[in-house]
Amino acid sequence: MFPQESSSSKKLWPVWVAFGLPLLLILLNSMPFAMDFVFVVLGIPALLFVWCCLGIWSLVLTVRRCWRRQFSRAVVSAILPLVIFGAGLRFRGFINLCNVGGDVLHFMFVRSAYLKEIRNTPSNGEPRLIIFNRGGMIWASRGYVYDESDEVVREGSLRSASWKARADGTELTCGYDAEPFPGGLWFSRHWYIASFNC
Repeated sequence: MFPQESSSSKKLWPVWVAFGLPLLLILLNSMPFAMDFVFVVLGIPALLFVWCCLGIWSLVLTVRRCWRRQFSRAVVSAILPLVIFGAGLRFRGFINLCNVGGDVLHFMFVRSAYLKEIRNTPSNGEPRLIIFNRGGMIWASRGYVYDESDEVVREGSLRSASWKARADGTELTCGYDAEPFPGGLWFSRHWYIASFNC
């Protein structure tokens, strides 16, 4: 079940697993099924469980290699348990990183379709406010907000009456948390990653 220590082709497997699983989670979070209940409740925990099992095995290898004075190989095998330990200390931040990374990747895949929908939506002289909901659970979902007035991230008292009227009847009325795309990229101007409480 676990990689064999004697295989020379797998000397660096702890490094690949340490950084490969978070990248896999980001990729999976960009897929359409990422908001599916089964994936969230069973798929992600299963992947994290496998990651932890491999981390335990890598820790065992680290101890054995230290005992045999194979210190360079012990350092390589110690990387995976250290990364898992760090992710465990900041678990919410780690999961948020994977979610946001998946949201950014998904956005890059579907941006042209979103822009087409925006072009087909008349502005009526007002800045456009459009919600693209990726889906989620009954009680929470994730998606994107396109807000030409950029009021979605302002405090409630600082939002204009016209913005509140445009937001009325959307996911924004049931509570949300919105943040700009990381890095302030040019193609994400007026776009926000959002979590909706509905």
